[in-house]
Amino acid sequence: MPHALIVEDDPNSLSGLSAIVAADGFSVDTAASLAEARAALTRFIPDVVLIDLNLPDGSGLDLLPNLPAQPDGVLPVIVMTGNATVESAIEGLRHGIWDYLLKPVNIPRLRSLLARIPRPYELTEEVQALRATLRQLGRFGPLIGRSDAIAHVYDSIERLAPTETAVLLCGEAGTGKEVAARTLHEMSRRRKGPFVVFDCRAFARELGSERSLDSLLFGHEAGSQAGAERREAGLFEQASGGTLFLDEIVELPLGQQEALLRALDSQTYMRVGGTSQVGMDCRVIAATRKPPRDAVADGMLREDLWLRLDAASIALPPLRERDDDAVLLAEALVDDLNREINASGLATVNKRIGPGLVRECLGYDWPGNVREPQERVRRAYNASGEIVDTLRADETASVGGRRLNGGSVQVTVGTPLSDVEDLLIRATLDAVGGTRHRAATLLGISPKTLYNKLQRMKLS
Repeated sequence: MPHALIVEDDPNSLSGLSAIVAADGFSVDTAASLAEARAALTRFIPDVVLIDLNLPDGSGLDLLPNLPAQPDGVLPVIVMTGNATVESAIEGLRHGIWDYLLKPVNIPRLRSLLARIPRPYELTEEVQALRATLRQLGRFGPLIGRSDAIAHVYDSIERLAPTETAVLLCGEAGTGKEVAARTLHEMSRRRKGPFVVFDCRAFARELGSERSLDSLLFGHEAGSQAGAERREAGLFEQASGGTLFLDEIVELPLGQQEALLRALDSQTYMRVGGTSQVGMDCRVIAATRKPPRDAVADGMLREDLWLRLDAASIALPPLRERDDDAVLLAEALVDDLNREINASGLATVNKRIGPGLVRECLGYDWPGNVREPQERVRRAYNASGEIVDTLRADETASVGGRRLNGGSVQVTVGTPLSDVEDLLIRATLDAVGGTRHRAATLLGISPKTLYNKLQRMKLS
């Protein structure tokens, strides 16, 4: 559903406009001043803005610099005014407004304008083609992969992101649940708001009383508990206007699960020590590595909360079920590491993966899922030359006195430490073909430190 922001200080006009715009299929956010409009823009990204030219705290045109850019660079803005002049029209056109409406607003004309506002599901052919191309390349925001299993996840995220519904992400450890949650947030209308992450296991590890848990979730009023000298915001309030990601939801005590369910159903909550309900203005995304049905059977997850969240759930597949996605992940990480080193200015590298690493990626089950290749490929990258051809490169090229590609350094007892250091640096550089970044990694120092030592060695 497209979203409209209406900025009008006359309550009767605001009410009438809201009814007309809502009847034409828009969700509506309203504001009576520039300040309220700017606050609204931190919560939602509108598809169209209707704004009065004369507001209590300034001209409606003053809001234009605060409007977010759209994919095509143009956010439709309709200015409403009772005294349009040539000067005001020129000023508005200079700012790129979409059209003027004279007051009293001509309703058929307004509806004609609204009918031309692009709906979120009406993507241009160019955007559709770009998205299809990116999928073929294995990219979907920060997510990487092109297997059928991960493509199903992309479809679910695309479908759920524009909605306000709570979402449950399920999958083994390391399958990328937090990345998927961030992608949902970045593709939603709340992407300008905060993305607050909380690992529910911290409740069990760090807190001892349910009252403290309630305070952390919902905040507390001054004097509500020991040490509460002032009002403190809880996670729901910290995530206002954005998304609250609750990782490992099954670790949340059952009492707090019940409170979470009430908040989701009523869209309100109460601070500890409070006497009135507070409106909830965040989207909740929960995640669990334990299968929800098993968690319910084991008494770790309330069945009613599971049923509420399961209405919009996404299962993240393990890497072993994602065809050649492990190879894409390895390629992407090597590219990222190349860019990181080149951006530092300390070296120029263009490493790439070899056929040996491809075979290993395809033949391994990856019990650690997406998280595992990130670690193993990084180690192999640091221990390899121009071609990263095995995940076991760091097992043959090693640090701390072990053998390096069959080479060794013999040192006579009593040799000055500075000479030993020089011998080890030269031998390591020889063993890695002169690649300074790899040598620095094996020696356990930064490339800059190695460079400084080489400069000293030249001078001496």
